[in-house]
Amino acid sequence: MKIILFSTGGTIASVPSESGLKPGLTGSGLLQLCPDLMGFDHEIDVVDLMSRDSTDMQPKDWLLMAEQVRAREAEYDAAVLLHGTDTLAWTAAALSYLLHGVGLPVVITGSMLPAGTPGSDAADNLFSAIQFAMQLVMYRRRGVSVAFNGTLIHGVRAAKVDARHKHAFVSVNYPILGEMKDKGTHRIAWLSTQTPKFSLEAAPWGSSPVLENNIALLPIFPGMEVRLLDAVLGAGPRAVVLEGYGLGGVPEGALMNFIRRGISAGIPLVMRSQALFGGTDLGAYEVGRRAEDLGVLSARDMTREALMVKMMLCLPLCSGRDELGKFLSESWCDDVLL
Repeated sequence: MKIILFSTGGTIASVPSESGLKPGLTGSGLLQLCPDLMGFDHEIDVVDLMSRDSTDMQPKDWLLMAEQVRAREAEYDAAVLLHGTDTLAWTAAALSYLLHGVGLPVVITGSMLPAGTPGSDAADNLFSAIQFAMQLVMYRRRGVSVAFNGTLIHGVRAAKVDARHKHAFVSVNYPILGEMKDKGTHRIAWLSTQTPKFSLEAAPWGSSPVLENNIALLPIFPGMEVRLLDAVLGAGPRAVVLEGYGLGGVPEGALMNFIRRGISAGIPLVMRSQALFGGTDLGAYEVGRRAEDLGVLSARDMTREALMVKMMLCLPLCSGRDELGKFLSESWCDDVLL
């Protein structure tokens, strides 16, 4: 079995410096710190794509990663991507869309502590990612997933929920795809019966996607000054995502007037819940139905990362709110279920 390992930097590759931790290890160097991988019947080739903190990742980097995976699809059985944790869920969501139609599985991992430091989770996560990749190949499963702390998570369902501890990622509104299990003196990768459905026949953005960055993301809070929201409308965003209360509630008054002004200006407004789990249902309560009646779109059960990336990809193709709403309501890779 042939696996291509892409390294991009992040905490997993970081070393001490005078200004704090910074990426410094190569992919080959990280493999050497994981002796448990020795003895398996696989071949791992390494490509060092970049060496940076994931905080600095940009949409152009997602395009590069997708391009590199596609270029090696025919040569390898699986791909593993090493990535910093801060934007790992964003990259997982982006690649889930950008790698539409790619037949090999792509597993993304990183670590909360640098490789080689006492108590680091780097070797365990790297070992798990390789083992999960091998299992995915054996069972002929494709798609993008996140391997972290012994759990395999569907790429468009991953979210980082802890900035310090090893159980940093969870699967949002979706069963896990697998987990590491103890078997005697060693651990094995076990896949669940959950298999994501891929229903997108052809990527609407074609072979040269353009990502729209001019999107405002605004969580609301009690007493929020609407004049600040009006300043956002004045900046001319292509779309605005509001994070409301509960299932997507918006208080009556100034905020509803802001929504009216945005809709009148032809700016699509999308509502998602501030709650991590449960999704958005604008029709459940009056406070959400008022916004829905004005023309606000629902994020349904998409994660923040999946919603924003999907909008970035689809807005350049949309002539208006209705077309965007159609794209957002379609489930392409189990990204929308509720």
